[in-house]
Amino acid sequence: MAAAGCGPVGPVLPADHESDDEPEATVSSAVTTCYCPAPYTCQHSSSPSYMYPAAHDAMLRAGVTDASLVQTFGDAAASVGTHCPEPGVRYSAATDFTQGSAPCSRVHALRMQGFAAWYRVPPSFGYHIHAVYAGTPSLKQSLKDQLASFAQGRNGLANNAIETVCPITTEEKAAVARVKAGLICVPGGAYCGGDKVKGDANTLYKCNADGLTTTVIKVCTAGCSVNSGTDDSCKAVTGGSGGGSGSSGGGSGSGGGKGGG
Repeated sequence: MAAAGCGPVGPVLPADHESDDEPEATVSSAVTTCYCPAPYTCQHSSSPSYMYPAAHDAMLRAGVTDASLVQTFGDAAASVGTHCPEPGVRYSAATDFTQGSAPCSRVHALRMQGFAAWYRVPPSFGYHIHAVYAGTPSLKQSLKDQLASFAQGRNGLANNAIETVCPITTEEKAAVARVKAGLICVPGGAYCGGDKVKGDANTLYKCNADGLTTTVIKVCTAGCSVNSGTDDSCKAVTGGSGGGSGSSGGGSGSGGGKGGG
């Protein structure tokens, strides 16, 4: 029996099979054709090493573990290359997950971390979650199309119908749009408003554990300095005791600095 509001729960999609999951997929292509370039031709993996690193981090923040990975890249003919690695890199932005015991709750958690995610169900599919990480810098056209479909509250399939299995909320659209625009921060890092985080340009913020929300560290009286590759900081107050960089350097939270993010 399906949990209320969580969609039907069923067996997991076999790891080496994906149904007509992409706009370009056709029945006639689903027999012998492979689309991925060597060395990925006709191959499949569920290893997290084939995920964009920020996508893997976002997955973990959503409470989804590596054990839930079904496909991180794959060359099933029915997918027409959509699960192949992205152009010029070894990772795919499209990932399939098991649905868990509360599928729509898992879908929501993934969406709030920047995945355009859909719960696929029979009769067209085996039970699984299909997700595209919006913050991936290199994307094939089919995944760009799926992100555009998600932004319209649609299902990312050839019919581009309104998503009804786990309907897409305004909040979820906004979260994915933020990640697509690069507005995601490294948990524990310190950021001036406008540098990956929303807020006042003269205020220093700590990135919270979800990688999306922030907490004010301090208002910078002399302005906030955006620092490449390390925590942002408050500018020193000329002739004063120094504006410092907020509390203990402005970014000593549990994540430990913004790095290159």
